[in-house]
Amino acid sequence: MKGITLTAAKLERPAVVQETLRVFDVCEGCRRCFNLCPSFHTLFDRIDARDSDVKRLTPADYEQVADECYYCKLCYNHCPYTPPHQYEIDFPRLMIAWKKLLAQERRVPWRDWLLVRTDWLGTVGTTFAPIMNRMLRARWLRALLHRFWEIHRDRWLLTFQRETFPRWLARTRPTRPEPSLASVDRSAQVALFSTCLVDYHEGEIGRATLAVLEKNQVRVVRPEQQCCGMPFFEMGDIAAILKKAQFNLNALKPWVQRGYDVVVPSPSCSLMLKREYPHLLPTEDCRLVAERTFDVCEYLMKLKKAGKLKTDFVSSPGKIAYHIPCHLRDQNIGFKSKELMELTGATVEVVERCSGHDGIWSVKNEFFEMSMTIAGKAVRDLEAAQPDIVVSDCPLAALQLTQAGGRSVGHPIQVIRQAYGV
Repeated sequence: MKGITLTAAKLERPAVVQETLRVFDVCEGCRRCFNLCPSFHTLFDRIDARDSDVKRLTPADYEQVADECYYCKLCYNHCPYTPPHQYEIDFPRLMIAWKKLLAQERRVPWRDWLLVRTDWLGTVGTTFAPIMNRMLRARWLRALLHRFWEIHRDRWLLTFQRETFPRWLARTRPTRPEPSLASVDRSAQVALFSTCLVDYHEGEIGRATLAVLEKNQVRVVRPEQQCCGMPFFEMGDIAAILKKAQFNLNALKPWVQRGYDVVVPSPSCSLMLKREYPHLLPTEDCRLVAERTFDVCEYLMKLKKAGKLKTDFVSSPGKIAYHIPCHLRDQNIGFKSKELMELTGATVEVVERCSGHDGIWSVKNEFFEMSMTIAGKAVRDLEAAQPDIVVSDCPLAALQLTQAGGRSVGHPIQVIRQAYGV
């Protein structure tokens, strides 16, 4: 972006509007992203209604385009004008600038403030898991949340685990001394960034990740960590993201310096470590951690390339419809999960469509129906493959696709664990 720094203490509306007009003018002439998300539908409809003159757009137009952006980042890789092109178009981060500006100018809803605090919600939710899960299924409570907090009554929500993944790990894998340099292959050591989704909600993904890594004789540690900060993009709260980033970098850096790779089973969180942290916090420590961070399937294919991945699979899952999440596509690493699952003998068909969940965006009353329309398109493509199973690397996408399609959606690492028979 030109003339805007997201990490600035405060953004000025004239500067944001000036950059917006520049970017929108380029988008109006290109329109390559016309079918990617609601933001572009609204943008081009508004421009057409004003005789293709972006200067006639109103503040309400800008705000609606920003509100409908859920930071999937598909447009960034789709755009021919991103840096180092002289136009320097970065539409997703422009939308974050608007979210930050609007948070300055109007009250942030209590709903949004609460929902992005995943560590706090996870701690409370798992402490009282049976009660919380029962209450969140109660129609009377969901009706109240729908009316007063504007959390849609029909939105499926993640359930809380009675035992968090870190507690399970501490119980089943007691702390062991660090092996000596002479006794271990240092290319097979991992610091697991398990993510709040796994820690509080989807522990089975964490357990499958650990089982597969241990099957391949990879030493695994889990450093202390916090939420990656991705949810705070919803409000443009860059200060909160930087605080999370600094904590996580301080926790991961010592392990990276000792030769460990960072492995992440959720693509939004690996995207934060790889690309968002270095953009917002361009330090040497950040660059060091980013360079050694891998999505879990990307890491396993790295072992395969080095001749260290065990391929003694005992079963094949058949035909798989694989939904590749937006935040994994943005990492530009190819189709590592597909390649990994194919090693089991499976036939894998890739579906490149957004699920429409996108953090807390689809939880809101105003966007739930829109999110389900988006999910419906992905479900149709998945079912057209006539698969035996459906998988996605993103737990939130899996929840969304399960609700929209009625078929349970798993994670690729669970497929690999089952194929190993461990």
